[in-house]
Amino acid sequence: MDFKETLAGFKKKIDKELEFQLKIAIKDAQKKDDLMAKALVQTKKIALAGGKRMRGALLCQAYFGLGGKEKKKILKIAAAIELAHLFCLVHDDIIDRGNLRHRQTTLHKFFAAKKAKGPFSKDAMHYGESMAIVVGDFIYALAIKIITQAGFDDEITVRAMNHLQSIILTTVIGQGQDIEITYKKNVAEKDVFAMYGNKTARYSIEGPLHLGAIFAGCDSQKMLNSLSNYAMPIGIAFQIQDDILGVFGNENKIGKSTASDISEGKQSIAVVKARELSSSEQKIQLNSILGKKNLTNKEIKKFQDIIRSTGALEYSKNMSTKYLKKGKREMERAIILPNAKNFFIKLAEYLENREI
Repeated sequence: MDFKETLAGFKKKIDKELEFQLKIAIKDAQKKDDLMAKALVQTKKIALAGGKRMRGALLCQAYFGLGGKEKKKILKIAAAIELAHLFCLVHDDIIDRGNLRHRQTTLHKFFAAKKAKGPFSKDAMHYGESMAIVVGDFIYALAIKIITQAGFDDEITVRAMNHLQSIILTTVIGQGQDIEITYKKNVAEKDVFAMYGNKTARYSIEGPLHLGAIFAGCDSQKMLNSLSNYAMPIGIAFQIQDDILGVFGNENKIGKSTASDISEGKQSIAVVKARELSSSEQKIQLNSILGKKNLTNKEIKKFQDIIRSTGALEYSKNMSTKYLKKGKREMERAIILPNAKNFFIKLAEYLENREI
């Protein structure tokens, strides 16, 4: 079975558990508050409309790769981690002013639409954002509840919960870094890499691997370090690629407009490098387009041309390849069961061959 088939298999099982847990939450909410129940129905639509379940799959593979045997229990944890991810996305959509998530209406837009007409229309967006923040908090609380009730040993559960809080704290720092550099005109490459590490690599790759190891009973710092040596470069490479796709990707495949990252003023490695290598005229054009709302197709093309012609696109691709090779080397010498090791190596190879 190849990497994509294995990942699809995990997705099917995790989605089934996600649907089950959200159905219970909706049923419980219906007894207490109809609006929250409707919000959770929309949450369920968003959750099941897309997503590869990579974080859940990584967690499961680390668990099985280090000797874990409780399949039903670890799938509950995988579903909980995907809910924790959704909690972050709900808040991220507010920050990014997103309209769609997996082609479903984002929660803040869902709520804002309820007040778009009538006496409170001028406060519709504030209402929507406020309610979405509350629902996001609800989703995270639900994730915690699932973890604590999954049936693992109390000591292991406490260790895992402590580690999850550390992951979220680091992610929040990364999100803050991302917001801050969006409002800067001149950003250093080291600042972008610091943000990539905190917001993506530790949250999306290292965190799930560590949690899987902890639930398997691993208490070896050496093993956790070994997983980190793989996770951090893979996560950084993944984010570099995502940023490239955000500007040059196929809109139908990535599920959002290629204008959105440019309009948001996203400071990627490619943007930082293009600013460094561009002529004075190109720099003026780059800065005038980055962060501009309601971009024209001509402006998008000009932005893409600058990223490409300065060599910044090629530089970003080469950096991604460098980090992927590093992560792959680290996993090849890791002491972990063959099926899991193969999955992690195949992930690196999948990303190496990803169309960007």
